[in-house]
Amino acid sequence: MSSAAPPRLYVAVTPHGYGHLAMTGSVLAALRDRRPDIAVTLETTLPESIVRARVPGPVTRVAETEDFGLAMVNATTFDPGASAARYQALHADWDAVVNRAAARMAAHAPDLVLSNVGYIALAAAARLGIPALALGPFTWAHIYRAHILPAQPAADPEASAILDAMERAYRGAYAVLAAEGGLPFETLPNARPVGPVGRLARARPDALRTALGIGSDIRLALVTFGGVGAGLSLNRWPRDTGWLWLVRGGLAADHPDVRDTEALADWTFQDLLASCDAVLTKLGYGMTMECGLSQRPTLYWPRTDGWIEEPYLRAWLGRYASLRAVDPVRLQTGDIQADLAAVLAQPVPGPPPRPSGPDDAVDAIEAALDGCPRSR
Repeated sequence: MSSAAPPRLYVAVTPHGYGHLAMTGSVLAALRDRRPDIAVTLETTLPESIVRARVPGPVTRVAETEDFGLAMVNATTFDPGASAARYQALHADWDAVVNRAAARMAAHAPDLVLSNVGYIALAAAARLGIPALALGPFTWAHIYRAHILPAQPAADPEASAILDAMERAYRGAYAVLAAEGGLPFETLPNARPVGPVGRLARARPDALRTALGIGSDIRLALVTFGGVGAGLSLNRWPRDTGWLWLVRGGLAADHPDVRDTEALADWTFQDLLASCDAVLTKLGYGMTMECGLSQRPTLYWPRTDGWIEEPYLRAWLGRYASLRAVDPVRLQTGDIQADLAAVLAQPVPGPPPRPSGPDDAVDAIEAALDGCPRSR
């Protein structure tokens, strides 16, 4: 008698920034620990180096997706007009889009689909009759309704049809896993809350200073704005401030006090963050969780586009780490020493959170697999 084939999980990750991949990587690490028999296929167009750093192998890569998220001006501002135009183009032949995604998915014969947090993969899974889970701090229906729909002509039937297609895809999922710290999901009857989604890190500040060849008199700040260009150059920042800036995501500069984290290949991003004295970032979900779990003093670049998620992320992080907004003008010039001193002087608000979200998500994955018999 031959043994049953291992379950197959098809994971679709939006390429809009790195936070969705960071969340998903945490879940896949927990899944690998508990269920190493599950074969994983990963659909995303994010850079291979970022995927390798975040996702435990082995995985089968599918470097193609119709999911784009939003058109961005910079790391803290999206373009509603360009975003609306891209969604209109995407939905101009919605059936063809779903059919392409379904054909790509079917080639891997999955037993279950996990999407963070695109709706196209959910629609494709529904078309194939494959159960699907969504995971995220929001859905694109949240974002479209709050940020794009109001900019369209009143009662625009095309915009309403786009939103309806999004909401139908999310409602059709086996469950939508709503990550703690994100938006409320009250309007989705299949929403299921999960805890903070992230991974615990090891703080090794002495080892990091040794790796960088610096002494204890130099302070370290991680400067990162995720996978969206920040429009920020550190070349204008002052020299010899007593700070060393660790950068990634296109911020490397010809500056004597800047180091690129790519040179620290033996370090995980989480351990780097936990080993720094402070973090300078924008409040995306992935960075918010990692700063909170490691309780790192955080300066954040406030968004200028009214992003509906930011108040929820700010409130969550403020419960676990010292937090301060930085003026964008001072950020451009690097005049942030007073801000750093202020955030370092704040007391840690309370004990660290427990990252229960990955295990919660694995529980949901196992429940979905158990509830859907495999015939292959």
